[in-house]
This record gives sequence, C-alpha cells and structure tokens, in this order.
Amino acid sequence: MAEPSFIDQSKLRFREGEVIFRKGEMAQQMYIILAGRVRLYVSEEPKGEWTEELSKGDFFGEGSLLEALPRQHTALALEDSDLIAINRGTFMRMIRQNPEVSVKMMQRLAQRHRELGERVEELDASRPAKAAGTPVANLVSVLSGKPHPILAHGSLIGRFDPTTGVHPDIDLTEEDHNLSVSRRHARILCEHGRYFLLEEPGVANGTFVRGERIQPGEPRELKHGDRVGFGMVVLFFEKS
Repeated sequence: MAEPSFIDQSKLRFREGEVIFRKGEMAQQMYIILAGRVRLYVSEEPKGEWTEELSKGDFFGEGSLLEALPRQHTALALEDSDLIAINRGTFMRMIRQNPEVSVKMMQRLAQRHRELGERVEELDASRPAKAAGTPVANLVSVLSGKPHPILAHGSLIGRFDPTTGVHPDIDLTEEDHNLSVSRRHARILCEHGRYFLLEEPGVANGTFVRGERIQPGEPRELKHGDRVGFGMVVLFFEKS
C-alpha cells in the first residue's frame, strides 16, 4: 500500500463560513489554497472591513513562519475550501530544496506590500492631518515622569553602550541607577496600531507586564495604562 503524499497528510477541509484562524492567535503554520476561496478580515470577527480575498494557488498566514507575532487577520472560508497547512520546519525544507518557492513568496509579498501601501495612502488622505512629530505611543517613567516616545516602526529598549557608542531607541540609562537594564533589553514592535513587547535574548533581570514576567521570544501585547518593568525600572505604556 502506497504511503500518503505530503499533500494528503497536510490537507485540511474548511466548510463555508468556517473560521480558519482569528486575529491575535499565536500560530506556527501558513496555508496554501488548493480549492475554494478565503477572505482575510481586519477584526477578530469575520465581518466588516477586509483586506484580501484569496483563491486557488494563493497562500496566507506566512507571517507566523517569519516572526513570532500574533495573527494580524481573521481568515474565513467563503466556500468549502481545501488547504495545505505548512509548519516552519516544512517551510524551511521547501526553501532549501526549491529556491523558486522563496522567489514566488517574495514576489507575492512585494505585491501585497504595494497594495497595502496604496490603501494606506488612500486612508491617510481621508483623515485629518496630525501635528508633525506627535508620538502615537510612549513609555512614561514612574520615577521621573519623562515620556519616552515609541517610534512608528518599533523601538529597541536598553542602556547606552560605551564600548560601541550605541544608544538604544529608548535609552533608560538615566532611569536605571541599579544597572538592572541590559544594553539590549527588549523591543517594542508595532503592527497595524497594536504594540507588542518582546524580550531580547540573554536578558538577566527580566521584563514584566502588569507585574508578570514575560518569557523570552514570546511577544506580549501592550494596552494603554499597562505597567511595564525592565529590570528594576518601571514605566507606564500610554497610547494616544
């Protein structure tokens, strides 16, 4: 009896109206559509604004293979759909064995990036202009009350390194009298208006959100008013 093929082993069937995954979920696999149609919604519920409608040959959910971040969309099967689920290990083997896979993926990602840029420009044009230089989010020191603006593309948090002369984006040197903050302590990532805190490798004194220590490599979403600790330095996360 012949062994089942990779496609047979990895194939999943989703019925019309069935949610494939929800925004905010952590996952380690992407999907390729063999048959059917899938729509990607902006919110956690599959209704309202959506970004893409995909069909046979398209792939989605690849962000979970590239970065340890929560899902950015909710995926819904618009009709009975057959998908292939690919985890990170399988994906890396595919890349090594067939470089064309990575080329096609980069082409598709570039197309999506271009389309997203066009939609963002249209959305920005319809919104009232913000004052130049107005930060969207800050970390505010409990000790000094000083706000530390978070850059639009994210910020590295730590202390000044006199050996290399490099300052992190958010430099806590003046706040950290006990030298409890690592040179490269943590990073805040911004994804579609949501902020995630991710501890850098090798941190000794921990990173905390609402008093709970987060695990290295596991991003924690920040909400307005959250108390955040880097070693012994405590700040509040504020989002305008």
